[in-house]
Amino acid sequence: MREFWNKRTVRIIISILVALVIWVYVDSQDTEPRTVRVNNIPVEFTGEDVLMERGLLVTSDMNITIDLELSSSNRTVINNLDRGKDEIRLRVRLDSITSTGPNTLDWELILPDSVYRNSVTVDYASAYSITVDVVELYTKSVPIRGERSGTPAEGYVVGEMTFDQDAITVSGEQMAVANISHALVTVDITGATESFSTVAEFQLIDYNGDVIENSTFRTNVETVEVNVPILMIKELPLVIDITESPGSTLADADVTVEPSTITISGDSRSIGRLENVTLTDIDLSKLTGDTSFTVPIPIPAGSTSVSGETEATVLITFKDTVTTETFETSNISYINEPDGSAVTVVSNTLEVTLRGPAAELADVTAHNIRVVGDLTDISAQAGSYTVPATVYVDGAEDVGAVGSYQITVQIGG
Repeated sequence: MREFWNKRTVRIIISILVALVIWVYVDSQDTEPRTVRVNNIPVEFTGEDVLMERGLLVTSDMNITIDLELSSSNRTVINNLDRGKDEIRLRVRLDSITSTGPNTLDWELILPDSVYRNSVTVDYASAYSITVDVVELYTKSVPIRGERSGTPAEGYVVGEMTFDQDAITVSGEQMAVANISHALVTVDITGATESFSTVAEFQLIDYNGDVIENSTFRTNVETVEVNVPILMIKELPLVIDITESPGSTLADADVTVEPSTITISGDSRSIGRLENVTLTDIDLSKLTGDTSFTVPIPIPAGSTSVSGETEATVLITFKDTVTTETFETSNISYINEPDGSAVTVVSNTLEVTLRGPAAELADVTAHNIRVVGDLTDISAQAGSYTVPATVYVDGAEDVGAVGSYQITVQIGG
């Protein structure tokens, strides 16, 4: 039985092989041409850069398609053409053009890599050549302008847009190019809260303000980079940094600033956390009475004044609840004398002005007052020195000295 099946299997295999050989032979003898129809084949233009180097430009519409009917007597070629329809292209070389006016050019058929060009015949083409209009090339540099659409988030404004270049170069027919006013970039800023950059296309605008719809223009770039500053608007109080001391506290004086606020604009990352603008530092104890002065407003870095103020007036008025009185004291000493130096206080007495509540000031006498000079910054070299001094008022917590004081000391000698 095994021998029977082995013989039968061999006979089947041989029969299949014979049939295959006969089919291949018959197919090879079939030389009847077969066709493939391919529609809307795009025409590719090459050599445009060479043409522009010659000062020439094609002004015709270059979005062209052609229908072809291709044939071959080879069934495999036809099958490959049918499968590779998307790879079939037509190429036109522009670098052969040397003059203006109409130029008629032949196209070149580009087939899939699996198809040998000589094995295919073009039986039909909707166009066997392409005619293009050629003019002298005219070049113009046009400025770039920005336009915004939409509005930023509430509390924000848009600064001046900037571009990665000042102008673009447009090439084309002279009369058409000469009519171009500028290139317009439109950026949507709807709801923006931070500055941003984007790459945007542009439109060519004529001198009437209309968009120019002309595909024959050539530009040196297709897009431009746009930087759009989105600025926060913020109203900030103008404040004074006050140094207090007994008799010279904020409870003893009225401090007003005019204007009291300033409105600024700037990048949110720069001014977003600012709570106020400090105008200056004031030690109330250095003021002997009511004072008024003007100071420049330090605009925060990276921002500008929207409200326009550049300076502010500060008025400090001491209340009727405090009064001043002058005393003469001889209780004068010093600290921080140079090592090994003999120090003599030259100033025997010193007039000091005290300020504080009237009732408490009435109980102060010269015995409550101490003047202490600080010798930290003098050398050990013999001689007379004037040094800063601090006035202390013992037993009167809300009374303090007004103004600045010094004493004279002698080193050595």
